[in-house]
Amino acid sequence: MTTLTERPTLGEWLVYWRERYKVGAIKESSLHVIDVVTRLYVPKPLADTPLDTLTAAMLERAIMDVTAPRMRVYLFQVLNETLETAERLDLIVRNPMSHVPQIKHKQKQGRVLTVVERREFKRKIKRHALRELFEFYMWTGCRRSEALAMTWEDVDMQSGIIYIHGTKSATSDRVMPINEPLRFVLNRLPKGGRRALLFPDVKPDHVTHVFKRLCPRHKLHDLRHTFATICLERGIARDVVQKWLGHADITTTARLYTHVLDEFQRQEALKLGYERHVENRRSATKNGV
Repeated sequence: MTTLTERPTLGEWLVYWRERYKVGAIKESSLHVIDVVTRLYVPKPLADTPLDTLTAAMLERAIMDVTAPRMRVYLFQVLNETLETAERLDLIVRNPMSHVPQIKHKQKQGRVLTVVERREFKRKIKRHALRELFEFYMWTGCRRSEALAMTWEDVDMQSGIIYIHGTKSATSDRVMPINEPLRFVLNRLPKGGRRALLFPDVKPDHVTHVFKRLCPRHKLHDLRHTFATICLERGIARDVVQKWLGHADITTTARLYTHVLDEFQRQEALKLGYERHVENRRSATKNGV
């Protein structure tokens, strides 16, 4: 365990805070975010500044220098939480982050692959080494790291279910049925022991880069959106899609896919005029029109 000096710097405190309060208490994926933020986005002069001399202006400047919106939010959250803890332990009189304006990041709407794009994508991956992985994303709606963490212990072919260890939140673990396209994918994978990964020796960044080359107008996460859209378009209930995606709140599903539901409902509403349309055609036929 790291020990603190009598007058710790921000950098020293971040290391201590991580080891003392985060390791073992949060998911590895969340710990990885903290590591990336502190390693890449806390400037060395700021890291070398004693905790008791930090100012809101210093912290705000470091945050606003981060160009990636999502990483800017993460840096704000890490600095705020770690300095709140320092204040609670009387290492500082007051958390200077309390005077830094809240940083918000508006999540961009994902872009679903169209039918034509799906067909072209399937053609491109037909003989690709990552074909099964991409199809797995398409037919489960898994996040990138969720699929790469799955083992054969998580697959029950006899019962027809898979267990997905969620990486987004504590409530994102879920069980979903094995649909027919997914069953075909699983049957093509080389079988390993219960603890063996479904997709061994695959690096997350490599998956992202390969997908971008094959499908330059989309992000890998769009396969998740595509899965959800296919489900909703085929009439699967929204609360079921919510569970399969691992959304803690159904309003998240509704917010992300309202446009799909609107279009689907418009098409369904057209059916209400079907009987009248048939009667009109019959009448016209009888009258010789």
